[in-house]
Amino acid sequence: MVDDRFASNPPADQLPHLAWFGVYCATNPGDRFWNPDEGPELDAVEVDLINLCNRHGNGWAAYVHRLDTRGLREYYVYFGGGAAMDKVLPELKAAHPSYRLEYDRIDDSKWAQYRKWLGWTITEDNQSAQTSGTAGVLSTVRKWFGSTRNR
Repeated sequence: MVDDRFASNPPADQLPHLAWFGVYCATNPGDRFWNPDEGPELDAVEVDLINLCNRHGNGWAAYVHRLDTRGLREYYVYFGGGAAMDKVLPELKAAHPSYRLEYDRIDDSKWAQYRKWLGWTITEDNQSAQTSGTAGVLSTVRKWFGSTRNR
């Protein structure tokens, strides 16, 4: 799920940083993205994560993307210099101690990752060019974030 409200004019100058939050399922999802019995608790983690990002974002955070894969929900939030996003993970862990939760951040002052999620390729003048496949997007995300440092 990508929030496309910023597609025509991303606030890159105001929100040049990108946070990644990983929420790992507590129960084996089998052949699904998550176990249906765990859905309500995962949804509660999501609500708390978004609320904490809003609170610590100090008006300088925008939740733009959730990516679901087997056993993992990934959340992406752009934020500005006034945000205290490093405070989100400890509070989320305190509220949901049974979950493996991770956090990382990168600088993305051109919102290049967001544009890729929308299916764009960045060029020198930031014009949309061609559609890129999901595999390329996931590969780029994992290269940017690599292994997380804050668990």
